[in-house]
Amino acid sequence: MLGTLTAHDGTAACRIRGPKTRTLLAVLLLNANRPVSLDRLTDALWGETAPATAEASLRNLVARLRKSLADEDGERLHATPSGYRLAVAEHELDTLRFEAAVRRARAAHEADDLPAVLAETAAALGLWRGEPLADLPEALAADAVCEQWRESRLQALEWRFEAELRQGRPHVVIPELTRLVGELPLREAFHAQLMRALHATGDRARALTVHQRLRTALVEELGVEPGPVVQEAHRQVLAERPAAPAPAAAADRPRPSQLPAPAAHFVGRQEQLDALRRTLLADSDRPAVAVVSGMAGIGKSALAVRCADALRTDFPDGQLFLNLRGATPGLPPLRAHAALTALLQGLGVPPGTVPADADSAAALLRTTLTGTRTLLVLDDAADTAQVRPLLPAAPGCAVLVTSRSPMHTLDPALHLRLDPLSEHDGIALVERTAGRATADRSVVAIEQADLARLVRLCGRLPLALRIVGARLATRRTLPVRGLVGRLEEHEDRLDELELDDLSIRQSLALTYDSLRASTRRPDLRAADALAAIGAIDLPDYSAPLLATVLRITPAQAGAALDRLVEVALLDEPRPDRYSPHDLVRDYARELVPDPEAHVRAALEWYFSLASRTAQALDPDVYGSSQLPPVDAADQLDEDEALALSDAEFDNMLALVEQLADTSWATADDLSPLVRALMPYLRIYERTGSFRMNELVHHLSLRDGNRTAQAFALNGMAHAHYLAGRNLLALELLDQCLPLTDGPQRGRMQSNRGMLLANLGRTEEAARCLEEALAQSVRDEDIRSEAIALSALGNLVEDEDPRLALDHHRRSVEIGQRCGFGFAVYTGLVNMGFAHLRLDDPAEALRHFVLAAETHQSVTTQDPNIEGWRGRAEALRRLGRPEEALAIIHDLLARTASQQNHVSTGMIEQTYGLVLRDLSRPAEARAVWESTLSRFRTADHKVVAELRELLATG
Repeated sequence: MLGTLTAHDGTAACRIRGPKTRTLLAVLLLNANRPVSLDRLTDALWGETAPATAEASLRNLVARLRKSLADEDGERLHATPSGYRLAVAEHELDTLRFEAAVRRARAAHEADDLPAVLAETAAALGLWRGEPLADLPEALAADAVCEQWRESRLQALEWRFEAELRQGRPHVVIPELTRLVGELPLREAFHAQLMRALHATGDRARALTVHQRLRTALVEELGVEPGPVVQEAHRQVLAERPAAPAPAAAADRPRPSQLPAPAAHFVGRQEQLDALRRTLLADSDRPAVAVVSGMAGIGKSALAVRCADALRTDFPDGQLFLNLRGATPGLPPLRAHAALTALLQGLGVPPGTVPADADSAAALLRTTLTGTRTLLVLDDAADTAQVRPLLPAAPGCAVLVTSRSPMHTLDPALHLRLDPLSEHDGIALVERTAGRATADRSVVAIEQADLARLVRLCGRLPLALRIVGARLATRRTLPVRGLVGRLEEHEDRLDELELDDLSIRQSLALTYDSLRASTRRPDLRAADALAAIGAIDLPDYSAPLLATVLRITPAQAGAALDRLVEVALLDEPRPDRYSPHDLVRDYARELVPDPEAHVRAALEWYFSLASRTAQALDPDVYGSSQLPPVDAADQLDEDEALALSDAEFDNMLALVEQLADTSWATADDLSPLVRALMPYLRIYERTGSFRMNELVHHLSLRDGNRTAQAFALNGMAHAHYLAGRNLLALELLDQCLPLTDGPQRGRMQSNRGMLLANLGRTEEAARCLEEALAQSVRDEDIRSEAIALSALGNLVEDEDPRLALDHHRRSVEIGQRCGFGFAVYTGLVNMGFAHLRLDDPAEALRHFVLAAETHQSVTTQDPNIEGWRGRAEALRRLGRPEEALAIIHDLLARTASQQNHVSTGMIEQTYGLVLRDLSRPAEARAVWESTLSRFRTADHKVVAELRELLATG
């Protein structure tokens, strides 16, 4: 209540939703442990405008509040004959704790026990977060009880300032007193204390100025002179006699030097050391705080100790070091009171004088550190709650925290999340640890490549590098290559990364085991998520995928992944994409002995995604591929389909590779996923598509699955075709044809004819395409008929462009009759190229424009490369090269992410022609040479055309 109204169940914040519910809670807490009448509650909630249903609404609010407080049975919020009573223990309510601390501070003040005054006032003032009930109606904040708390706070401040002055620390109180006399210009006690503090530090002029301003304000506003306390302070200033002698207690204070020795072999991290130094030495009105976080073994403690050791002279009052045991094998995290006791003893406070409760001990720590230049290194912190009581309050001190958790709620001046070392620094660390470096050379040159490989296998993790370095030091004759060989088997890698008390597996297990042992559901889900990550073993992960695998909601999966990031078991290299460090991946693989159920669930999710993508990108293929139906709520638009496929393709390839290596996966398991991806792969060809189909082909041969074998061969042929390798594509298609029949066979015959045409085998191509056309007519497959006509038109275009136009026109008409949009816009594009062959660029341009308009009504995503390339060529021939150049630039930008080498090569061929027309022949030649260098393995006609262009200039 001392600030905004908040509630906490000891683990997490309780959400008290709605202004009425919050007002109800505030009124009950203002009268904690006392009955509050219905009239009083109604008046607080509605004032004079209470509705007729106020009593019923109040009961609903009480029920809602009970639910928020997990008090559905009413054990805490009781109904009384006249209203309601909220039972609260003293330790549960900040105002009760505040009042108790103020009472203890008053008793200590009256007993003249200055250390106790400082401890108890610090305990009381530490609870004050701002104006009481600052986020609730003013009428509540103006309650007499709130006014009493405000006055108690000011009284506690007076007692604290008095104790500081009498203990000889006037400089400590001057900043806060200066602020307070500005806020409370008529409060005489603060003015008198500020005058005494300034006088004690030798600033007599300012002390007199403070007196003059107070006297003026009192006379002008109240018509009175300052009271006796101020008058006495004024007389002391005029007499140049300090109010109280400053004791020399500070000189007797011990100056702790608790830092451990810096690591013997510390490399790199200079940028982080510089950032920490700047932060910890910054001139500020508050203590400097820096948090260094990262995964187990990343080198957090080594960095903190190295930094602190270099700052010893900057903190002359001492350096404290405390291991908080957040992740120490066999030991629980250090409790707050134990940590406070250790720090206070380091500062010279006798054990018997440390207060028994953590709040008072924390207040004593803040008091003891006030006015000093002390550096605290809090190593291996478990969480923010463990660290917060240990922080000093006054400027001059600095705190350096290390933790696996980032602790953003500490509001540090600096937060550093450590990454693995660079390869160069990793090699240096192994060399130094192994003792294999010499003064004139780092290591025998032949081992340099092996060292680099060793560092990569260790994930550039300092702890792992120290272990392998120590292994090399122990066995002087062991070659680096020998150790590399052991680490390359990921099943044994963690076994190799153990030596004496150093263990990667044990360090990671501490974090995982703490999640598994937690009673919080987010922690348990995070542990399940790490196990699932190890089971399905993909390059990266998303919340929707993990939600399916773990059978939880996407929001719960996202929270689990975020929790793994918080404890440094995962990274988030891109928004909503998560990946583990390589050694964390090795550890996670060990968590699920039999991963089949997890992998099958992942396959199910990816098949669903691929089906949704196919439905969005090519409804025709989707409808004819016997893919599962997609619910309306799960349908994707084209942008979403492409974005998801781009993000997940590498994962799908890794999953297919993993499944192909198991004994239980079949071609029937994998073939549907790869087939569902074909609409995406026709738009954005990926090099991995050949590998996917190749793996399915191997499984289909093993299983004797002719259908899967045919689809896989066709997919492999398509990948070769897009890369310009027509002969290889033809060979695979010839293997595929005997495995197919019906309409599918006719379409493959058309594809075969196109490949033969690209290879210059015109007569064979014509026979093949005529056969495909006849087959489609017999099968009444008008879509295949349109495709065959289009291919025939392309075949005869060079020799008889008018016959080509006739074929393309028939293809367009068929497409228009049956709603086959692909045939319509492909036919229009082909007609444009036929008109170019007839040297009629104007008519060609008209058809390319028509094709683009038709194309936009079919799909917005396939960039219709050939149509736009044809438009650029038509504009070039019409003498409009600048417009053509703009189109080419746009095309190259739009296709940059694709891996369709043939299409890109043809665009670049036209690009060179445009540059040549713009009198930029050197640039044109450079473009053609670059294109040709990428086509060395291609047998596409564009290769011969490029060579001819380069030969003729």
